[in-house]
Amino acid sequence: MTPKDSALLEVKQLEYSYPDGHKALQSVSFAVHQGERIGIIGANGAGKSTLLLLMCGLLQASDGSVFIEQTEVSPKTFKKVAPKLGVVFQNADDQLFYQFGL
Repeated sequence: MTPKDSALLEVKQLEYSYPDGHKALQSVSFAVHQGERIGIIGANGAGKSTLLLLMCGLLQASDGSVFIEQTEVSPKTFKKVAPKLGVVFQNADDQLFYQFGL
């Protein structure tokens, strides 16, 4: 696979459980390549926002990995990948004042 063919965003076997033990995501995997558009849909509480927070590095997965342009999203790489992917929250107060445990 050449760099041109590689995924801009890749999620591999991502898993996350909330602090109360409720499993939000289980074995989620997908890739997005240049020129592709995706939609993430589901009912309230399905884990859409949690997935986005994991992809941005604002939450840490219990298992699995997220890669932005072949760089794994982690606390060590956060400053490198943060400018490449962002989230705008529905509630502006959450965007400005909520702490994600960073």
